[in-house]
Amino acid sequence: MKKTKFFLPAVAFGLLLSMGLTACNQPADKSSKGNQTSSQQSTSQKERIAVTAEGDKKSLALNETVKLTANVTDVKWETSDANVATVSEEGVVTAVGYGDATITAKKEGYLNGTIAISVPRPAATATFDLTTAAEHYSADGWWELPTGGMGFAMQTVNGWNPIAQQSSWGQQTEEPAETFIGGFGVGDKETVKFTASKADKAELMLNIGNSDEANLAEIMTIKLNGTAINLTGKTLEAHAGDWGNSLEFADVSLGNLDIAANNTLEFEFLQATNIFLNELAVYAKEATVTLTNPAAKQQIEVVNDKLEVIVEETVNIQVKNNLAGVTYVSSDETIAAVSNAGVVTGVKVGKTNVTVKKEGMYSVRLEITVKPKPVAGQILVEAESAEELAELTPGSFNMSGPSIMQDGGMMGGSEVHSGSAYVMNFGSDGLTLTMKFQATANATMVLSVVGSSPVSMGGEAAAYVLKDGMSIKLNNNNVTIPETAEFPAPEGYTSSMAEVVIGDVAVKSGENTLVVTIEGSCPSLDVFKLSAK
Repeated sequence: MKKTKFFLPAVAFGLLLSMGLTACNQPADKSSKGNQTSSQQSTSQKERIAVTAEGDKKSLALNETVKLTANVTDVKWETSDANVATVSEEGVVTAVGYGDATITAKKEGYLNGTIAISVPRPAATATFDLTTAAEHYSADGWWELPTGGMGFAMQTVNGWNPIAQQSSWGQQTEEPAETFIGGFGVGDKETVKFTASKADKAELMLNIGNSDEANLAEIMTIKLNGTAINLTGKTLEAHAGDWGNSLEFADVSLGNLDIAANNTLEFEFLQATNIFLNELAVYAKEATVTLTNPAAKQQIEVVNDKLEVIVEETVNIQVKNNLAGVTYVSSDETIAAVSNAGVVTGVKVGKTNVTVKKEGMYSVRLEITVKPKPVAGQILVEAESAEELAELTPGSFNMSGPSIMQDGGMMGGSEVHSGSAYVMNFGSDGLTLTMKFQATANATMVLSVVGSSPVSMGGEAAAYVLKDGMSIKLNNNNVTIPETAEFPAPEGYTSSMAEVVIGDVAVKSGENTLVVTIEGSCPSLDVFKLSAK
């Protein structure tokens, strides 16, 4: 503060002194105006070159030309973007690509003159929706479905990208859902066939979506009529967005190419990638372009699209109509193996998929749940069998309440996991589960529970002490939870299932009712076990 108070008067004094000196030296000040730098003086005296286009034509069609004229001779012409418009020494502009360019006329002693030239893109000759136009071939066949391949149905969000629609995973909007082809793995392919009324030059424009940065030359190869298209320099920027998973769609030009009467465009993926193919636009100069519809396929049908099998036991996949020539592929043979005859063998507890394929038909994907071997005298009560959860869809995700998560979701597999779904609750109002089970006789059994601590979202990870937030009743009798019963603290953002013994309980012959009430923060619950003593 002392420095400020001292400085202000000094400044004021300096200003007064300056004003006084100025008043006393008016003639000198007037003459100083004539002492401008030679650069300032010469610039103010320079004439700006005026540029005009013949017929005042500033918007050109592709390959169209226009003659430019300057009001001085011997100017040098330059273009801001030679990919849009070139200019000759004589000032002839040629439109070579779509976009905008500025043409500049230069000459020593003059200010530069400019004129804006635009080459607007016409409407596409034909635009193909790749969810229906492509053949949908996958190396393992599992997303080869008539509804558009894997094609996630995503809610569109308008206004983020002027080129095309955008989507955000889990974003709730009133906009209609769009379907794109995605989830490609190594060896996956797509084929689009189209005809042209005559051989012609055409630009192919691919509308493609992504969230992570992508270099197309590293991800895929694209061939037109057997000839590889150069993808060098074709890159997609990363996009942050909601939850880090938003998609932004952009048009990527594959270049001006020679198309024939019959054309085949082939995509083959070199690595697993999270990009989405949306549309293919063809800009032909003169030809009429028409899609060749993919060959009609029938869907393979199975009796059951969900199967359960016990470890070291088998179950058969039943294909309808005695269809011959089908093949079977397991997504994870460490969980379930499948033979050439469609016999599934449980390997370890967990969940995986088996795809049934046949050349020329759409494949079908079966969900396989491998459950542990039953233990003699043991009763398993799945948490998701609770009456309160009857209306929930397994695999749903509810940020404000209970959800039934599929195995392999946020918790993943575990040696103590039942191999089925588990209950997760993100709500803070607690949860009550009412579960019923059958017993063959009155007995004293040991009650245990398989579950995990709540995952910490930024807070300090801690073990879940059951007695602090959980109460249990069996047939309306309170069950004492020991002080030592707890689920281990999660590591980072993941949590493993653990089995915790609660103690002896009295089970009656016939129907029993188990009620579990949780207050506040909720653990994930898999299964309650009742084991014979």
